[in-house]
Amino acid sequence: MIGNTDNKLQEQISHTTDSAPYSIHYTKLPAEAELALYLHWHNEMEFLYLVEGEILFQIEEHTFSLCAEEGIFIPPALLHSATNIGNTPISFYALVFSSEFVISSFDAHSYNTYMLPVMHNNLQLALVLRASLSWQKEILDYLHNIFFSKSRQELYIRGTALLIWDTLYQNHIAKTDINHSLQTLTVQLTPAISYIQKHYKQPLSLEELASTVHLSEGQFCRIFKHLTGLTPFHYVIRYRILQSCNALSNTNRKITDIATSHGFNNISYYNRAFIQLMHMTPSQYRKRMPGQSDKDKYEQSNKA
Repeated sequence: MIGNTDNKLQEQISHTTDSAPYSIHYTKLPAEAELALYLHWHNEMEFLYLVEGEILFQIEEHTFSLCAEEGIFIPPALLHSATNIGNTPISFYALVFSSEFVISSFDAHSYNTYMLPVMHNNLQLALVLRASLSWQKEILDYLHNIFFSKSRQELYIRGTALLIWDTLYQNHIAKTDINHSLQTLTVQLTPAISYIQKHYKQPLSLEELASTVHLSEGQFCRIFKHLTGLTPFHYVIRYRILQSCNALSNTNRKITDIATSHGFNNISYYNRAFIQLMHMTPSQYRKRMPGQSDKDKYEQSNKA
């Protein structure tokens, strides 16, 4: 049984709507700001373009340095943050969009080929974009066109995003092992992952999860870890921790209540699991979330 242990360091800005499954954000911070981007995650993927300054970007346990006029691709559902490592003001744009904005899941062949490889076990696909490589400069130019265009019409952004994805796929995604060796597993295991995300607050058994994809428990465990890099148990615990972060940041509920409502019967275990993933306690995370005083220090706008 995967114990009754509750997706939420999830960012609270609403990035997408049903009619426009994307958003564009602009952020500007003074030179003395230490934190460029608070620790968070979201189900959408993201391209960030650094206009000025120098930052150290962290995605899960990996770090990447970015200078002005460089960018980074952040696959979905990954923890990420950024700190100021220079002595100048920082400003950046971000394009955040759902997979459906680029390729509809109703087009099963194209979606499974070009999009699904990025949805699971995707940390290896995170990528810094530098102008020194021609194809990466091409993506940076596309992003520049989106962010600095006088007329940001959805059709133009959607078309440009498709060009970006084609360039990224041909030069990066298609050349990684994830596209060739894991594509079939991604399609096969997606029902089980969707089941976890729908029922994560409930006790989940290995037998129950394996049955969603018609595999034995042993087969399911083996290919699940091969696809996601995690055992089913650790995937569920991680998902519950991430989901609990929304309640920590958006409510005044007691941490014990949050833990219980997000599938954790034992508050001590919740605290240990939270620290292991977030590298801070739940109460420390709650205190570090940006409040109104932080928002007054810098400009941030949704331009989509």
